[in-house]
Amino acid sequence: MFKKVLLVLVAALLVACSSETPTQTPNGQYFVVQVGAEQFTMFVTDPSTIQLAMENLQKKNIKFPSGRIAFGSGGYNRPYDWHYVPETVRMVDLSAEVCDGLPSYVNTHLNDFLTAGYCPWSGKIIKVGL
Repeated sequence: MFKKVLLVLVAALLVACSSETPTQTPNGQYFVVQVGAEQFTMFVTDPSTIQLAMENLQKKNIKFPSGRIAFGSGGYNRPYDWHYVPETVRMVDLSAEVCDGLPSYVNTHLNDFLTAGYCPWSGKIIKVGL
Protein backbone atom coordinates (compact mmCIF):
# COMPACT_ATOMS: atom_id res chain seq x y z
CA MET A 1 0.00 0.00 0.00
CA PHE A 2 2.82 2.40 0.90
CA LYS A 3 4.52 1.79 -2.48
CA LYS A 4 1.31 2.66 -4.35
CA VAL A 5 0.87 5.89 -2.41
CA LEU A 6 4.51 6.77 -2.96
CA LEU A 7 4.26 6.08 -6.71
CA VAL A 8 1.13 8.25 -6.97
CA LEU A 9 2.84 11.07 -5.08
CA VAL A 10 5.96 10.87 -7.26
CA ALA A 11 3.86 10.87 -10.44
CA ALA A 12 1.87 13.88 -9.20
CA LEU A 13 5.09 15.69 -8.31
CA LEU A 14 6.58 15.03 -11.76
CA VAL A 15 3.48 16.40 -13.46
CA ALA A 16 3.43 19.47 -11.19
CA CYS A 17 7.12 20.18 -11.79
CA SER A 18 7.07 19.55 -15.53
CA SER A 19 9.10 22.13 -17.45
CA GLU A 20 6.63 22.04 -20.33
CA THR A 21 4.62 25.21 -20.49
CA PRO A 22 1.69 25.52 -22.85
CA THR A 23 2.48 27.75 -25.79
CA GLN A 24 -1.13 28.13 -26.87
CA THR A 25 -4.25 28.30 -24.79
CA PRO A 26 -7.85 28.31 -25.94
CA ASN A 27 -7.76 32.06 -25.28
CA GLY A 28 -4.58 33.11 -27.08
CA GLN A 29 -0.96 32.59 -28.02
CA TYR A 30 2.42 33.35 -26.43
CA PHE A 31 5.20 34.88 -28.52
CA VAL A 32 8.81 35.83 -27.75
CA VAL A 33 9.80 39.19 -29.21
CA GLN A 34 13.39 40.32 -29.90
CA VAL A 35 14.14 44.03 -29.50
CA GLY A 36 17.81 44.81 -30.06
CA ALA A 37 19.75 42.44 -27.81
CA GLU A 38 16.78 41.97 -25.46
CA GLN A 39 13.71 39.76 -25.48
CA PHE A 40 10.30 39.79 -23.86
CA THR A 41 7.25 37.53 -23.92
CA MET A 42 3.78 38.63 -24.89
CA PHE A 43 0.40 36.92 -24.76
CA VAL A 44 -1.98 37.80 -27.59
CA THR A 45 -5.71 37.09 -27.77
CA ASP A 46 -6.84 38.74 -31.02
CA PRO A 47 -6.98 36.14 -33.85
CA SER A 48 -5.87 38.65 -36.50
CA THR A 49 -2.91 39.69 -34.35
CA ILE A 50 -1.96 36.05 -33.81
CA GLN A 51 -1.99 35.49 -37.57
CA LEU A 52 0.12 38.60 -38.26
CA ALA A 53 2.59 37.61 -35.51
CA MET A 54 2.95 34.16 -37.07
CA GLU A 55 3.58 35.80 -40.45
CA ASN A 56 6.19 38.05 -38.82
CA LEU A 57 7.94 34.97 -37.43
CA GLN A 58 7.96 33.55 -40.97
CA LYS A 59 9.36 36.87 -42.27
CA LYS A 60 6.25 37.49 -44.36
CA ASN A 61 5.76 40.98 -42.90
CA ILE A 62 7.75 43.66 -41.05
CA LYS A 63 5.06 44.60 -38.52
CA PHE A 64 5.84 45.03 -34.83
CA PRO A 65 3.71 44.68 -31.69
CA SER A 66 1.94 47.62 -30.11
CA GLY A 67 -0.41 47.77 -27.16
CA ARG A 68 -1.13 48.88 -23.62
CA ILE A 69 0.97 47.53 -20.78
CA ALA A 70 0.14 46.82 -17.15
CA PHE A 71 2.12 46.32 -13.94
CA GLY A 72 3.52 42.88 -13.18
CA SER A 73 4.99 40.18 -15.39
CA GLY A 74 1.58 38.64 -16.02
CA GLY A 75 3.18 35.36 -14.99
CA TYR A 76 5.11 35.05 -18.26
CA ASN A 77 7.13 38.22 -18.97
CA ARG A 78 9.87 37.77 -16.41
CA PRO A 79 12.21 39.39 -15.48
CA TYR A 80 10.21 42.50 -16.35
CA ASP A 81 7.72 44.24 -14.07
CA TRP A 82 5.24 44.79 -16.92
CA HIS A 83 3.30 42.87 -19.53
CA TYR A 84 1.09 43.67 -22.49
CA VAL A 85 -2.65 43.77 -21.83
CA PRO A 86 -3.35 40.80 -24.17
CA GLU A 87 -6.54 42.06 -25.83
CA THR A 88 -4.90 45.38 -26.77
CA VAL A 89 -1.91 43.98 -28.68
CA ARG A 90 -1.87 44.53 -32.43
CA MET A 91 0.83 44.03 -35.05
CA VAL A 92 1.34 47.42 -36.72
CA ASP A 93 3.34 49.14 -39.45
CA LEU A 94 3.67 52.57 -37.78
CA SER A 95 3.40 54.14 -34.34
CA ALA A 96 4.48 57.18 -32.38
CA GLU A 97 8.10 57.32 -31.24
CA VAL A 98 7.02 58.00 -27.66
CA CYS A 99 6.15 54.30 -27.16
CA ASP A 100 9.36 52.84 -28.67
CA GLY A 101 12.24 51.48 -26.57
CA LEU A 102 14.02 48.43 -25.21
CA PRO A 103 12.10 46.22 -22.75
CA SER A 104 14.56 47.15 -19.97
CA TYR A 105 13.95 50.86 -20.64
CA VAL A 106 10.21 50.27 -20.34
CA ASN A 107 10.88 48.53 -17.04
CA THR A 108 12.68 51.57 -15.62
CA HIS A 109 10.12 54.07 -16.98
CA LEU A 110 6.90 52.18 -16.33
CA ASN A 111 4.73 55.16 -15.55
CA ASP A 112 5.50 56.76 -18.92
CA PHE A 113 4.70 53.57 -20.83
CA LEU A 114 1.54 52.86 -18.85
CA THR A 115 0.21 56.04 -20.41
CA ALA A 116 1.74 55.76 -23.90
CA GLY A 117 1.67 51.99 -24.40
CA TYR A 118 4.60 50.02 -25.79
CA CYS A 119 5.50 49.76 -29.49
CA PRO A 120 9.07 48.53 -30.05
CA TRP A 121 9.75 49.56 -33.65
CA SER A 122 12.51 46.97 -34.05
CA GLY A 123 10.47 44.24 -32.34
CA LYS A 124 10.43 40.96 -34.26
CA ILE A 125 8.73 37.70 -33.34
CA ILE A 126 11.45 35.07 -32.88
CA LYS A 127 9.57 32.21 -31.23
CA VAL A 128 6.09 30.86 -30.62
CA GLY A 129 5.57 29.93 -26.99
CA LEU A 130 7.29 30.71 -23.76
